[in-house]
Amino acid sequence: MTNQAALRLTADQLRDRFDLTQDEASALQIASGGWATLAGAAVDAVEHSGRGLTELVSSTALADFAVAQTDEFSLSLSGADHRALGVLSLLDGFDDDVAEVALDVALDQWPEHLRTDGPTLLLHLQISGAVTQGTGGAPWRVPVLIAAWARRVLTESTAGDGCETAEISLAEALTAQVELAGSPEALLLDNAVTLARRTRQWRLLDRIFLTCGYPIFYLYPRSSVPAFARLPASALRAVPELEEITTVATNAQEALLSPGTSAEMEFPDSVRACVARLTAPRTSQAKYTVQPVQGGSDDESQPVEEIGTSMRFHTVMDEMARLGSDGEHRIAAESGASWTTGGVARRSYRVVRLQASIHSVLADDPGRALALLRSIEDEVKEEAAPGDFLAPAVIAWSALASYLAGDQERADAVLAEFALFDSPPFVQEQMFRPTVLVVQAYRSLDALNLADVEAVVQRMREYPDMGELWYHVPIIERSLIQLVATTRSTLLRAEESIDVHAHRAAATERRIESLAASRIGMLISLGQLHRAEKLLETISGPHGIGQVLHARGELAAGRNGAAVRIAEAQYYENHICTRDRAELTGIKAAALLRLGDKEEALNSFAELLELSALVGSLLPVVQMPIVERRELLRASADRLVWQKIVKIVSPSDGDELTAGGAPERLIERLGNLGSAVIGVVDFPTLAPREMVLLEGLERGASVAEIAHDLMLVQGTVKNNLSSLYRKLGVNSRDAAVARARNLGYLDSGGA
Repeated sequence: MTNQAALRLTADQLRDRFDLTQDEASALQIASGGWATLAGAAVDAVEHSGRGLTELVSSTALADFAVAQTDEFSLSLSGADHRALGVLSLLDGFDDDVAEVALDVALDQWPEHLRTDGPTLLLHLQISGAVTQGTGGAPWRVPVLIAAWARRVLTESTAGDGCETAEISLAEALTAQVELAGSPEALLLDNAVTLARRTRQWRLLDRIFLTCGYPIFYLYPRSSVPAFARLPASALRAVPELEEITTVATNAQEALLSPGTSAEMEFPDSVRACVARLTAPRTSQAKYTVQPVQGGSDDESQPVEEIGTSMRFHTVMDEMARLGSDGEHRIAAESGASWTTGGVARRSYRVVRLQASIHSVLADDPGRALALLRSIEDEVKEEAAPGDFLAPAVIAWSALASYLAGDQERADAVLAEFALFDSPPFVQEQMFRPTVLVVQAYRSLDALNLADVEAVVQRMREYPDMGELWYHVPIIERSLIQLVATTRSTLLRAEESIDVHAHRAAATERRIESLAASRIGMLISLGQLHRAEKLLETISGPHGIGQVLHARGELAAGRNGAAVRIAEAQYYENHICTRDRAELTGIKAAALLRLGDKEEALNSFAELLELSALVGSLLPVVQMPIVERRELLRASADRLVWQKIVKIVSPSDGDELTAGGAPERLIERLGNLGSAVIGVVDFPTLAPREMVLLEGLERGASVAEIAHDLMLVQGTVKNNLSSLYRKLGVNSRDAAVARARNLGYLDSGGA
């Protein structure tokens, strides 16, 4: 066998020797390293295969075919150098770090007499010309024809399976390095994902995906998209979770190769937009259909005892999803919070912690959610990939948890930070967009930025999937309409409209009570106190909102002393949060003013302003009855607390502070909102028999029919009806039915 070291040719020499075009000669020189024997083998293979030369030297399989046609090539290399070249030939480009990993793995499997340090081996190969480097700092490569020869030598020198064994070991080692890096260099990931696919190590593909998430497809598109696209049936049997991923990769590959793909965007940006579209909420896309395996099974799935971190990740995620769908969010949160990784799968750990925090919020435990989020937020933000959902989701759920925990100041700060990360398009945007919309709507309500609230509510209504946060939408809408409506009919129509779509919310007990509480508030605003009282009975347990609504109902019914007693009795209870205390204080201030104790009313109102400043919300102020609110606003205009209150509203809604007191425009605005809300209702208390009389009137029964049903004489029924009319302040049956509906004693729809 002839030593080929002196037979290296330039591209021009190859062109002249083999009668090639300049482009063909350049491609052949790169693929062969200039060695004439390999170049000749490639030219001969073109004649035998009917393939073009450029196609042949760009394909690993065709290069193997070409090199198999000649035994006339060798290099003056030691045994260790030969083996090292064989290992490096398995890589698709490398730098010193990737080469070091590859050679370290290989050296562990070599005989003792062949072992030497990796950098020395790499230097030998670089000097020999067996590995080459392109211009402009391109990575080192083993030219494709030399790589084919080196793989053949490696296979022959290791009893036939050395190349395959080396590839699998290399795939495992590079995957571990990808996990360790978290945000790996392109060369490292490209080789890891290519080897995992080529060696059919499906769990390694899964581990790589869990390390990077969907951003892998636009951060490393040229290797990752083909590696994950069109996975065989054996891959999906081994790792079922790969089905969704291969569907996205396959659809992305087809979309990017379609003729209509925009050429104006950079390739990674176009991939990012495509993946964002494919992972958008409720995206309709055909799943990738795999072909069944013919003949024997090629399923490389591992035994259960060998399943590692990636499978345990899928197990805990599935468990949390199952518990969440059953409404067991607290248990789901505990399951996620207790999960630990057995290795370096940092992203998996962060995703599980995020999901556990989400379940904590849904279980009404925002404190635990914040603790979970704080454990990962710094590193998630530091390593955030553009377009990835993880960092925005951690920030958005931190904002919501802070708001629900009563820390409005932190919620505002986190919302401001979210804006720095909000650069669409995002993959899996549904993980955070509904969350941040809910927080933005609540905080805009608190600041009385009602145009912003309307805009955010519209976005929430139009968003394809609000998920388990949907129930916040009718709650926010009811609060908004009570502030902006100018007529009672507007309030009534809005309540009927909201009530229709509110039932789309998930029916957990806590959410049912939250929706009921918002509806009770609307009914009180409409003066339908009987219906409000009945619905209030469904709110069980010592919830602060229930006590606030009870006091508000008493105030609306004109039972001012009872409203004061409830506010004072509940003020220091543990289940009353600061926002509830503010609302109770406002109710107390209005009731005291009605009772004639203006001084105490003004003191309570000043306390209300302090509490409102503390919770960063003006809602407790504007939820007071408008008559009493206006009087107390004017009477307190010189209080210094307005310097704190004015900071809650946006600059466009306020004006300069008067001499230490309140801005005039702000006071005027606070006094005008909620003008359609009924402040006090002449609310009669009806006995059970009077309710039966009302129901008879509603269905159009005659006096005789009512008397028959009640087993009374008609004269008694007429007397009872006269008494009922007096209580309702009417003088006819139609007026009695209308009045009863207004008060909530009868359904507004009627019979």
